[in-house]
Amino acid sequence: MLRTLVSASALALVAAGSSFADDGDFFYSIGYSSVDISETGLDVGLGAITLRSGYEFTDHFGFEGQIDIGVNGDTVSVLATPVDVELNYGYSFFAVARAPVAENINLFARVGYGSAEVEVSVPTVSFADDADGFAWGVGGEMFFDERNGFRIEYTQFDFDNTDADVFGVSYVRRFGGGR
Repeated sequence: MLRTLVSASALALVAAGSSFADDGDFFYSIGYSSVDISETGLDVGLGAITLRSGYEFTDHFGFEGQIDIGVNGDTVSVLATPVDVELNYGYSFFAVARAPVAENINLFARVGYGSAEVEVSVPTVSFADDADGFAWGVGGEMFFDERNGFRIEYTQFDFDNTDADVFGVSYVRRFGGGR
């Protein structure tokens, strides 16, 4: 049910972006994110497909929202018992500040809020838990032309007792006026 909701939301996000394509500097991106979660001595490495869209008000400021869909889980050992961990989904919203450093290269910083649901399974028992909290990140974008490029980024999510470090690489497509 939740995967269906997340998938439908991702499609709606992309479709909504296409309807605003001629109105300004709207963009979308798709990529892969490596999610490292640390909690009370346990380190878990997960993978996600990241769908993102946003709007650039100026060369320097904008906003973006993203949905992460888990694709790679991890197994850790807790008291000699294998525990499977998977990211079901995550979503986040950010305010973004960009610093153009060359004609087709931007550095950026972003701050916002994110939420994620992780599923944990041991033999015969499975449960899901969600967390939300403050997030911040930095990265860079390089464009091959006015519309197509890629970005690399680091984002940290500060959940209650858990921190998640996320490293991502994405293809970016701009619409509208172009910068």
